[in-house]
Amino acid sequence: MQCLKCGSEFDPVRFECPLCAARNQDGRINRYVKRAEDILIEVMLFLMLAMVLAQILLRNIFQTGIAGGDDLIRHLVLWIGFLGAAIATRSSSHVKIDVLSRLLPDFWRRVSGAATNLFSFAVCGILTWASAAFVYIEYQVHGHSQFLNLPIWVLQMILPAGYLIIGLRFARNGIKLIVQLVREQ
Repeated sequence: MQCLKCGSEFDPVRFECPLCAARNQDGRINRYVKRAEDILIEVMLFLMLAMVLAQILLRNIFQTGIAGGDDLIRHLVLWIGFLGAAIATRSSSHVKIDVLSRLLPDFWRRVSGAATNLFSFAVCGILTWASAAFVYIEYQVHGHSQFLNLPIWVLQMILPAGYLIIGLRFARNGIKLIVQLVREQ
C-alpha cells in the first residue's frame, strides 16, 4: 500500500505508514485521543449500518420500522462526517487545493502551508461560533427526536465540537510549520 502523505510503500496490515508514524511521535495523551476517535467513529459507523439494515428488514418483512430511526441515521452521518474530517485534519491528509503550492520552492511551500492552516483555523473559529448559536437555538426550542426521545440539540452538538476540533488541529499544524521554519533559519 502507498502512503497518501509521503508516497512510501508499506504493509497494509499495519494501517499506518512507518515513516510518517516515526515523524509524528506524539505523546501518550495524543495516542489515547487518536485511539478514542478511531473507536468512536468505528462504533458510530457500525451503529449506523446496523440501524439501516434493521430499518430495511423491518420495512420489507414486517411493514414497520423504528420510530425516529431515519432521523438518527441522518445525525450519525453528521457525526461520522465531522469525526472523519477531524481525523483527516489530524494527519494533514484532508483534501487540499495545492496546484500553486506544488510549483513553489520548499521554503515558500511551507510558508504557504502555515498561512493556509492558520486561515483555515480562523474560518473554523467562525463556523464554531455560528454552529454553537444554531445549537443554542435548537436548545431553546426543546425539540426531541422520536428515537429514545433524545433532545435534538444533543444530536447536533457535533457541529460546534467538530469545527472546534478541526480548527484546533489546523492551528496546531500551522504552528508546527512555523516552528520548523524558524528552527531552520
